[in-house]
Amino acid sequence: MKETRFYNLLYMVLAMILAFINLFNKKTLGIPSVDYLVYGAICLLGVMLAIRYGRFRVPRSYLTIMLLMGALIAVNAVVSKYSPAPKYVLMGTAITYMPFLLFVISYNFRMTDEEIHRYVRCFLALMVFFSFLVYVDSFILHTADTMFQGGVLSSGIVFFGNYSSLCNQALVLSLAELYRTKRKRYLWLIAFLVVTIFLTNQLKAILGMILVFSGYVFYLMDVKRWIKITISSLGLVVIIVVLSISASFMLKFENYLDTNTAEDAYAKIARPALYYRAFEMAADYFPFGTGQGTYGSVPVNIVGSRVYSDYELDKIWGLGDDTDFSFKMDAHWASILGEMGYIGAILYLLLFFYPARKIGKKMEGEEDHTRRYYIYIIRMGILTLFAEAIVLALPKSFSFMIVYAGLAGLIMNRKSSTSDFKRSDVPGQTCGRPWPHEWEGPTKWEGRSEAEGLN
Repeated sequence: MKETRFYNLLYMVLAMILAFINLFNKKTLGIPSVDYLVYGAICLLGVMLAIRYGRFRVPRSYLTIMLLMGALIAVNAVVSKYSPAPKYVLMGTAITYMPFLLFVISYNFRMTDEEIHRYVRCFLALMVFFSFLVYVDSFILHTADTMFQGGVLSSGIVFFGNYSSLCNQALVLSLAELYRTKRKRYLWLIAFLVVTIFLTNQLKAILGMILVFSGYVFYLMDVKRWIKITISSLGLVVIIVVLSISASFMLKFENYLDTNTAEDAYAKIARPALYYRAFEMAADYFPFGTGQGTYGSVPVNIVGSRVYSDYELDKIWGLGDDTDFSFKMDAHWASILGEMGYIGAILYLLLFFYPARKIGKKMEGEEDHTRRYYIYIIRMGILTLFAEAIVLALPKSFSFMIVYAGLAGLIMNRKSSTSDFKRSDVPGQTCGRPWPHEWEGPTKWEGRSEAEGLN
């Protein structure tokens, strides 16, 4: 038991270090990037854990989708005329799979409710620390690029677009903790996060915040169902109306449709262009797309891609090779659709939303308070991230991965206090739900009958 707790603690420390390092703007600070090394350390820890206990759990349906997506990517790498050198295809593929691999690794760290709550508190403490840095930078240091940051708060120390959206992930966890503990300190933290999000003046974050509170009403408030649906629907209506009447949003899209090209920096039509062309690519190269490392992914910033010239995207400011600013990775879902096509994008979304789809079933039999707590964290965290990733490559950021993939994996295979039992083949080891319901995939007990497994 002590050894298991040690592995869990080490995982938690590495996850927080990963988020800590990842959120800093290394270009501004002039520090080396070691994010991938820390991520590798987490994977290595997962391998050590698997070797130590002689098992590695993977939900069968999750593994099936991962393999199908991998097969599609492999075929596409061969048939796509845009595929870069093999090492860049592998690089793009590895980055695409990183959140899903982290989910699987995290799924194997069996944490108790107390340990998961500690994980949540550590993440919230990390966000308070970064918020302190942002406020100091905004009012004292002034390192931000004001061309892209027009709010009261701005910062060049952290990736500011990521930070404002990460505040919404912290808001989800704070609201969940307030529901669980009823402690006033979380009420103060929620108020602080709301003010901070407004002060960033980031439309995606503000709309994401409305979505978070709509989810709180729907999942956590003890009111009649029709009231929940009404209030939650009003929140969604507000989001749609704001987007519809947003002069900035509509102007960008209309500018692109009218001109298709714009070398003027102030046209700011890169994101609409990326989505418009992504649908064309998915149709032109159905069912595959243009392939890994060709559109909106890391290899594009290293070796470029002919996709941008063939679809006349290189004429748009921020999408060419000779610009001071690159917006090639600023539209996550456009990148997924363009590179992977319609079928690949569907498989990706099935993996992305897997915890949100399965958490209800996982929480069957739990106390209502516990069930609501975990369902709200997973579903609203993932849904809010999905919405905000329309304008930034947030899911590829490690600081988000440790929540929507890492924390989700821990919750999906947590040690349930209501159903723990002792396994006869591993004396003294405590597990969650009784076999065979605990794991969907192959386990150490594979081949045994149910009676043999429980006796």
